[in-house]
Amino acid sequence: MSEESKSALTAKQQLFVDDYLIHFNATKAAKTAGYSEKTAYSQGQRLLKNVEISTLVNARLKESRMDSDQVMKMMKDIAGSNINDYMKIVQRERTKLVPKSLHLLIERKKLEIKRHAMYLDRKGLTDDLRDKYIEQNILPLEDSILRAEIDLELDPTATFDDSEVETYESVEIDLVKLAKDKEGGKIKSFEWKEFGPKVEMYAVDGMLDKLARVNGMYSETLVVDDKNKIDPDSLSDDTIRELMNARKSQ
Repeated sequence: MSEESKSALTAKQQLFVDDYLIHFNATKAAKTAGYSEKTAYSQGQRLLKNVEISTLVNARLKESRMDSDQVMKMMKDIAGSNINDYMKIVQRERTKLVPKSLHLLIERKKLEIKRHAMYLDRKGLTDDLRDKYIEQNILPLEDSILRAEIDLELDPTATFDDSEVETYESVEIDLVKLAKDKEGGKIKSFEWKEFGPKVEMYAVDGMLDKLARVNGMYSETLVVDDKNKIDPDSLSDDTIRELMNARKSQ
């Protein structure tokens, strides 16, 4: 449809076309376009008969129409889809508390005191500033060492909680892949709910049935051999998959 023909439509008519092409419900599209609920049905039918509108609808449908290969690919993608396709394993880090001997804590405190002493020797502070620095930074460490030594005298196995970083695996939803496949039509619906994303897949069994029919595996009944015939509706998804794979390998 040319831009000239497209521009010939009113804003309401254009909105009707845009909405109609989403669900093909003329009444609903008329309501969305701003027509009253009382007249929405009759207006929807009238609009579909409008030459400019019907031409634009047909042109838009022709633009989006898939060829047979694209349809088959889409059907195969849907038939082989699984919610696990949208799960990914990622590496995460978390901090945990690990009990360790107080001897380790004492060694760490002594090392901190040594660092402070080296700093004082090189900084060249005045006596007042030096005394203040020692009071604020070194004396609390000496206090902690003294308390730890007393605890060890009372209990040689005494421990403290030390923090460590550990790596773990977590399963997350691949939202990018999910959004792309929703846009591509492989997923029926994808929306955010209160507790996270809600994903609805197309019925795999129905798509497998369509693929089997397209591939000529059965018409009214599926011929397994010359003596036996099976009703296709009685077949499981796995059975249909096996039969399709067997047909491909022939």
